Amino acid sequence: MICRVMAGVVGVILVSCCNDPYQINPPITDQFYSPVDTPEKLMHNFQLAYETHDLNEYVKCLDDEFQFVLLEENWFDYNLDGFVDRTWDKDIEMAFTANMFNSPRAEIIELELLGTGNTQWYGDTTCATRMPVRCFDLKVYYMDGEEPEGFRAQGDATFLCKPDENGEYRIWQWTDLSEV
Repeated sequence: MICRVMAGVVGVILVSCCNDPYQINPPITDQFYSPVDTPEKLMHNFQLAYETHDLNEYVKCLDDEFQFVLLEENWFDYNLDGFVDRTWDKDIEMAFTANMFNSPRAEIIELELLGTGNTQWYGDTTCATRMPVRCFDLKVYYMDGEEPEGFRAQGDATFLCKPDENGEYRIWQWTDLSEV
């Protein structure tokens, strides 16, 4: 009798672990997730959009209030309003990304996101905003004869991800910590 009770308790625990909405590692797939109901699925879609040069899927990853937080060395008046920008918005992000995806010098884009951290963001009293921290390795290159030519960026980044009105996660803020 005790064995059956213990087996039942272990079964309930295992089932509840499988239903964790913030599961650390969703199944690996080469398809885009829909719905994007966890930050991990969002990070997967973000990475896959880069690698497939899919601007439509990339824009789905970004919240309407998206901000990319710039390193001080990259502060500039990107929107030409006369003020130095410390962040840029979704429109500027989409313009830069479209240029990269469509560039003949970006035949191949490889983005590796490493890490499984996913904590609640302290600035959200509803506790819905999550903060995945990832190490990234971005390679953008083209083939020049037999040798690849291009650039590589590596570092750390935090992503503030919040669910929209349908419960689908979007990147609200992306901070590059590479040289901070």
